Amino acid sequence: MKLVINADDFGYTPAVSAGIVEGVRQGIIRSTTVLCNMPDLEAARELARTCPELGLGVHLTLTLGTSLAGGTSFTDAGDRFLSRKDIVSQPLDENEVYTEWKAQIDRFIDVFNTRPTHLDSHHSVHDMNAAMLRITRKLAQEYELPVRRGSAYRFVTGFFGPTATRETLIQILSEHLNEDIEIMTHLGFCDLKLYRESSYSWQRLQELDVLCSSEVQSFISEQGIELAHY
Repeated sequence: MKLVINADDFGYTPAVSAGIVEGVRQGIIRSTTVLCNMPDLEAARELARTCPELGLGVHLTLTLGTSLAGGTSFTDAGDRFLSRKDIVSQPLDENEVYTEWKAQIDRFIDVFNTRPTHLDSHHSVHDMNAAMLRITRKLAQEYELPVRRGSAYRFVTGFFGPTATRETLIQILSEHLNEDIEIMTHLGFCDLKLYRESSYSWQRLQELDVLCSSEVQSFISEQGIELAHY
């Protein structure tokens, strides 16, 4: 069994990035996806360089931070992305979405000087409807990248918020021992920026605790599970 434990939101805030790196050093994280429109992206790159075993993908976004390409169908007057609720309720210009996400992937390549391992997205916008999935598949083909929920790894849910516990994670792994799977996580430390901007702030530290726990790591070792990235 190959297991991808992906840490979403690398680069969101300095504390989130530092917490993800802690999850690599002390725990079972081997994969993360990067928010490429964040102001601390270069600092996140330097942190990532300390963990050569960490696979780095792109966390496509239309719902957090500022647009890189300036599309008008999903931003406000200050080029800040609208909420997921807002973009679901209005038509989006597919060409603008394509241009925005291509800019995010290209910025990743420029800053990290490597190709990303795969694509996924913030608030799961990359496959929230047929149009977004069509754009995602086009970009995946152009850059020759696998995509969450469209790869050889089965995407398994159930680890989030109140269910982000040792017991839940071990149960999920027990149920999929004969499959290669990906589990999405949102670990990190919590700084003031995160606390002010996100409803999922201190809970990231709870996830970090679970993903670095000896109980989980012992189970993975005993079952011969291979920690992997895309």
